[in-house]
Amino acid sequence: MTWRRLVAPIGSVAVLTLIAALPLGIPAGDRFFLPLLPAVAIHYWTLRHDAWLPEWVVFLAGLTLDVLTNGPLGYWALIYLLVHLAATVSTRYALGGTFSRLILLGLAILSVTVVAWAVASLYFFEFLDWRPYATGALLASIASLFVLLPILRFLDNAAARDRNVRLERGS
Repeated sequence: MTWRRLVAPIGSVAVLTLIAALPLGIPAGDRFFLPLLPAVAIHYWTLRHDAWLPEWVVFLAGLTLDVLTNGPLGYWALIYLLVHLAATVSTRYALGGTFSRLILLGLAILSVTVVAWAVASLYFFEFLDWRPYATGALLASIASLFVLLPILRFLDNAAARDRNVRLERGS
């Protein structure tokens, strides 16, 4: 395993977590899509069988986002670990190619958004407005499809160029 196979997954999740913590001049009600961007990277790298993205990195990314945004500790850590779990469970369905991976990513974003809304509603002891969550999921899906996934594919292909062919005689 080369150093790029280590740096690309962890580095992309770390950078996206820091970007998600920045306000970027977006109104508070419309910023829910930003924390979903590291979730997309977590899902992408977890489906890659030769990428190294351990659970403690996923938990630390969520905890870092909680600390940087002054949110309840463990909220995004839980959400990111659920994304990691969903991707781990669905690895056998991702073998169908790019289309099946996109379907799995869409289902993961949808289910994680519903869980995030439910946990936030439990935290505040009231049903929160679901529209910012739905808008955030839609914006995260569009941003991941047209911006984030091409960047992650580029990082994945750059890391794949370092792999050597190893020929071995069978036993």
